[in-house]
Amino acid sequence: MAEGISFESKARAGYLALLLVLAVAMALSIQRLSSVSNRQLAELRAKEAEINLVQQLRWQAELMDSEARGYMLSSDPELLADFNLAKLQLAESARTLLARELSQQGRELLGEVERAAHAFQRMQAELIELRQRSAGIRLLRQRFESDLLPLHRALDGALGRLVEHKERSLELFYEQAMAERAAFRLHLYALLALITLTALILAWYLGSRLSKAYREERKALTAARTAVAARDEMMGIVAHDLRNPLGLISLKAALLRSGLPEGDAHRHAESIEHVARQMGQLINSMLDATTIEAGSFAVNLSPCTVGDLVRETASMFEPLCASKGVRFEQHAGCNGQSVSVDRERVLQVLSNLIGNALKFTPSGGSIALRVQPQAGAFCFTIADTGPGVPAQSLPHIFERFWNEGGPGKRGTGLGLFIARGIIQAHGGRIWAENTAEGACFSFTLPAAAELAASAPEGAATELAMPSAQH
Repeated sequence: MAEGISFESKARAGYLALLLVLAVAMALSIQRLSSVSNRQLAELRAKEAEINLVQQLRWQAELMDSEARGYMLSSDPELLADFNLAKLQLAESARTLLARELSQQGRELLGEVERAAHAFQRMQAELIELRQRSAGIRLLRQRFESDLLPLHRALDGALGRLVEHKERSLELFYEQAMAERAAFRLHLYALLALITLTALILAWYLGSRLSKAYREERKALTAARTAVAARDEMMGIVAHDLRNPLGLISLKAALLRSGLPEGDAHRHAESIEHVARQMGQLINSMLDATTIEAGSFAVNLSPCTVGDLVRETASMFEPLCASKGVRFEQHAGCNGQSVSVDRERVLQVLSNLIGNALKFTPSGGSIALRVQPQAGAFCFTIADTGPGVPAQSLPHIFERFWNEGGPGKRGTGLGLFIARGIIQAHGGRIWAENTAEGACFSFTLPAAAELAASAPEGAATELAMPSAQH
């Protein structure tokens, strides 16, 4: 038992440890996945913001060039104000982009953009100043095409290279993210393989222990069955060998009693005869139990009326019940109908059931024997007004050696077991239940016509039942 408890504790601890490892591994994996996803999302947002800033630089440079052209052509003050605003926005976007954590190449490209933007802005400022001094359109056009357009192309080229750099940086980020996800997926597969291997090792260990326990249990069961068989055989041999000397003791006691006058010696001889008779009944019960257990119990069938069985049972128990203050009742509405039974064995069953009822029925109570016809059979019922059978005992009372009586109610525990064997040998069934008044034991016997078709009158039938398991 201690080994079983230790094994059960180890099995539970192993499964608990496996579940704990799985839970911790899953929690760490989820936490790492969440951390990687959050970091990648933040980096992606930062790179997208940088690309947006570079695109704003390009858009603001184009806007500044467009506003400058419009002013030089029309001298409209609003266009000049828009030009100055675009100039400020370009500077602000450049500062914002510079404040971010750029790579070395990114800073160099941004510096190139700033230098190109300053040169472009200086040339624009000169042309605007010329326009304010009322320079000719032809001169402004010449300066615009010869000086400003090359600077504009240089700025646009620097901005294009910065945009390409950011796009390559974003592509590289995507590649790194995919590589991280692949590594994380590989990590999860490795963790799953490790957990699976651990589970297989644990299952193998528990399976080997269970297999060992099963083999030991089978070995113990075989040894127990062998011991039970040896015990039953020994009990049958001893009981059989005791019958002859016990019969001689009973005979000698009867002869001694018949030859003695009334007195102490006569009473002692009578007591010896009574004790020998009780021992004979016990030996017969042991032999019956052994043959029933071996599946070789036989009954000798002969015609008998239901009324004869009831009357003979009543003649045995009415005086005994009256001496205990218990009322004995009989209700048999089928006295003239016949059954083909082993008369002595059926009377043995009735005596056992009514005797048990008398043990547990208090003075002033009653015991009722009823017989009712059923489909092809007769149902015998013995009901008492005692305390009933404990509910936990009902499934076991017909087992061999079962005894759950109170003080003074002890017995061999074979009576109900033998009664079940006798009834089953007749082709009937026996059961017990509790009612509102007390205990109720019932058994069925096939009608004579039912048995006549399968066995000739007076033939012996053998009980075919498997040996009980112990």
